[in-house]
Amino acid sequence: MISSLYSPPLKSLTPELLTQLKERSEKFLFEIISTNRKSKFCQTADELSIFRDAVEMLHDDEPEFLRNFRKLVPLTEYVTYEPFVARFFNEPCQDSEVADLFAPGFPVFLAVSSGTSGKAPKYFAKYRGITYGALDAQSQSVCTYRLTCRVLNVFRGDQDIIRKIPVSGVVGGLLRLLKGWDVEQDEERMSTKLPGETAPYAVGMVTHAPSYLLLHALFALADRSVETLRVTFCTTLLDMIMYIDRDWFSLVDAIDTGTMPELEHIEHVRDQLQASTTLYFLDVQRHLHADPVRAAELRAIGPPSNTAGWAKSIWPNLKIAPSTASGAFSSAVPKVKHLLGPDVMLETPIFASSECFIGVNYHVGDINRFRILLGDGFMEYLDVASEDVADNLCAAWEIETGRHYELVLTTYHGLWRYRSGDIVELLGFAPDNGSPIVRFVGRRNAEIRLETALVTEAQLVESICSATQDTIGQVTEFTCFKDVRKLPHTIGFFVELAQEPDMSNSPTAAMLGTTSRQLARQRLADALSSTHQRIESEIDCGALGMPTICVVKSGTFTEYRRWRGTSGEAATIGSCQVKVPVVMSDPIAQEWIMKRVELEI
Repeated sequence: MISSLYSPPLKSLTPELLTQLKERSEKFLFEIISTNRKSKFCQTADELSIFRDAVEMLHDDEPEFLRNFRKLVPLTEYVTYEPFVARFFNEPCQDSEVADLFAPGFPVFLAVSSGTSGKAPKYFAKYRGITYGALDAQSQSVCTYRLTCRVLNVFRGDQDIIRKIPVSGVVGGLLRLLKGWDVEQDEERMSTKLPGETAPYAVGMVTHAPSYLLLHALFALADRSVETLRVTFCTTLLDMIMYIDRDWFSLVDAIDTGTMPELEHIEHVRDQLQASTTLYFLDVQRHLHADPVRAAELRAIGPPSNTAGWAKSIWPNLKIAPSTASGAFSSAVPKVKHLLGPDVMLETPIFASSECFIGVNYHVGDINRFRILLGDGFMEYLDVASEDVADNLCAAWEIETGRHYELVLTTYHGLWRYRSGDIVELLGFAPDNGSPIVRFVGRRNAEIRLETALVTEAQLVESICSATQDTIGQVTEFTCFKDVRKLPHTIGFFVELAQEPDMSNSPTAAMLGTTSRQLARQRLADALSSTHQRIESEIDCGALGMPTICVVKSGTFTEYRRWRGTSGEAATIGSCQVKVPVVMSDPIAQEWIMKRVELEI
């Protein structure tokens, strides 16, 4: 298998590989649906009523189970599962309501989606974890993961708590599962540090985003032997480097003196960050000790400041930076690679979501090529050019190279033909066992991807339309972008305003008073918060800045369509057919419009 791992994928399946893939996949799917068919969800959800009636008398008849599954189970979305998930949050939560809810037994944790596009967070019950090596530090590593969680008590009757279910991000939840960490023992672990990791456990309990990244940066800079920079998202890795650049002198001074810098919202963990204690408090060791030699070395190198290969200068042993760098996170790749230098490999080791573990990197050095695995769930493929109905789903052995598909998931965790919204392009099939090899293309709908939230096209449109009419005036056209020009990053809006007759000769700045500008920005933040529950909390914790509004010259978007309509593939259809996207992800287009900004609010 190792030899074929790096072989070019096959354009089509050989008859032998097709047979192997089909048999392996169908056996796997049967195991999932036969395991989960007795769950409360399968037994009561309206969407599965026809299916459960059809298979009620079946026992181990695999072909009939699979035939009825393909014929009778419809596509589902989160709204189907939401009323069932809500049972976990009832007070009190009774075991009779949540036992065997989506799969046998109780979930080991509830995963909060890191990319939820809904107004409220999405929660996914996790009944078994895929414990893959990417969670373990194999060498001296910077490993960023959140360990903060809330705990749901499951009662039997009025008083007996029979189970505690953590609610956390999927990486933190899987790490707890892998390490056997009980939430009730968090306090005992606060001062400890996992072998091979630079930062103590307590850093994972910091919720304030700037402080969280600065603490990881501090402990990383203090350790010259770092070989791996493991940050969940490539954009977050870039954020951390930008914070290092901003606070360089205070970070180096802290390493010089061994004194924890003054950071916001770390009072609850400051003592544990400073020192570790051994059994019975007989020995105290400082996590951060005075190191004038390391500080002098850092001062000689200097801050990042867009210096090519800066990271390799800071950490001479640095070899690899595992981080999600495809899709919406790819915008940070050129700058991250520049700062890492040519001798450090940026890689995306896995393809996963809060719903399901999907695949692993197929080719070393390619950050967007994955082998689909049968481990956490069964994948079906919905051609994006076809109607969104279950009859159009394709199995892995039916898909065609070069076509785009939305992944549809049936998982051990109790999802049934769940639309993931993730679009992939089929690159081919693995020569060793026929597994699909895919490239992540993007999400089904336009959106701005933040670290802990997806803001959809509809939410962006609703927000700008409701927030500006009585503050800066009528917006005639707009587009949005992820504004990464300064920290913390935020959502930016390029807007073109209607000119009132009596203001036609006035400059834009005169049109907008200071009070109106401030009100417009706050109104926009409020509007975004009303459409997406996480926006307000992200702003409050410093993970997201207040939205920016860039007012462009009159006629900018008309000129944009003309510009786009005379270049590239758009030249074949003309400017009349060019649309201004709600979310503008193209950095060249962003730069083009930025040059036409008259006023930034």
